[in-house]
Amino acid sequence: MLKKFISSIILEYFRLCARLQLRKNRAATIIGITGSAGKTSARLAIVQILKTRGVVKHSSHANSESGIPLNILDLHPLSYSSLDWLRLIVLAPWQLLTNWDRYNYYVVEMGIDSPNYPKNMDYLLSIVHPHIAMVLNADLSHSGRFDHLVRDVNPTRRARKLINLIAKEKMKLALSLNQSGVVVVNIDQAELVSELRGVKARQITIGKSVRAQFRIVSARITSVGSRFTYGYQSQKYELKFNDILSPSYSYTFAGAIAVGTAMGISPRVSLEALSLYHSPAGRMRTFKGIKGSNIIDSTYNANPAGMQEALKLLASLGAKKHKIAVIGDMRELGLSSKLAHKQLADWVDDSCDEVLLFGDLIHEYTLPVLQEQQFSVHHFARMSDLIIFLLSRITSNSLVLIKGSQNHILLERAVEAILADPADAKNI
Repeated sequence: MLKKFISSIILEYFRLCARLQLRKNRAATIIGITGSAGKTSARLAIVQILKTRGVVKHSSHANSESGIPLNILDLHPLSYSSLDWLRLIVLAPWQLLTNWDRYNYYVVEMGIDSPNYPKNMDYLLSIVHPHIAMVLNADLSHSGRFDHLVRDVNPTRRARKLINLIAKEKMKLALSLNQSGVVVVNIDQAELVSELRGVKARQITIGKSVRAQFRIVSARITSVGSRFTYGYQSQKYELKFNDILSPSYSYTFAGAIAVGTAMGISPRVSLEALSLYHSPAGRMRTFKGIKGSNIIDSTYNANPAGMQEALKLLASLGAKKHKIAVIGDMRELGLSSKLAHKQLADWVDDSCDEVLLFGDLIHEYTLPVLQEQQFSVHHFARMSDLIIFLLSRITSNSLVLIKGSQNHILLERAVEAILADPADAKNI
């Protein structure tokens, strides 16, 4: 109890300091981004567009109840130890006195892990109140802290109810804006749309639906690049990349361009700015591997929707290749973990030639299903053993997808081990 009380006092201290710091840039437009996946990619895309119009500050590696205030104050944790927190506490008033950096825009990720203080949207909104809100999606990521709110034991119904609760929590961002604000929302997700009735701000809807104001017409991903086509106000727009980006990026860029239009930036200007975009580290980045192989690095995080999409992409890109999937646990799913990891077995079966598994959850729930299906599956308790086996399986015709939750899994070690150029490790 004492530790919790002290933590709440420290959080309140940084919250108040951050609000004072924000007052130095009262004229700045604040853009808040939430969603279960894709927040960082969307933030970087919006920053790429807004840089054409002014000075942009953004919440790099910071989307939580502590991360956002520290980012506003330009304070950077080193170790998160007690002494490190004491250092940050001492530096906060110094930043208030000395840091007078000016910016026109502040782009902030707003990640929620719970419906309860201080990890919920209400608390984040007490730190920063955006003028423009983007709500990308809602899925089972970080659903563990919502488990107590759902009594249904049927796994499928339970998952649906959890997603609905998570969507409601995320949509509080949209509901917080007044009539002068703008909300950009994914109209393809029913759980988000059901909350739109209470939104007072102007709405710009994105999605594949014909009802979307900024419509995703197509997303074509090949081994040589990605092409996204959009429709807006009777005009068609195309965005091309040499990078291999997952289809979900179609929502990322649609949302970013919609934010631009809300600020008077034409889609063509936004498209030109986005042509220089590169995916963040660990989020579907591609590298040359040893022996002439190719690597898809998606080691930053993993949730059911993202895992399924990544495996589908592996199947489509590797039609004539030897497809290897290196898969780690999807963590922080709470009571939905068992169902998600059992479903993972079916997604694997449809997408690759062999799979290397790493993690306790995947061992308990995914491995038995794949063994029963007599799929080519190998589980490893130690990363060193996984790497040795992976090195022996790679050929010049291999396409290797590596994906898992970063928390405790750290599959980026496997990516580093099979890079053709060790210097690429700095981009992982």
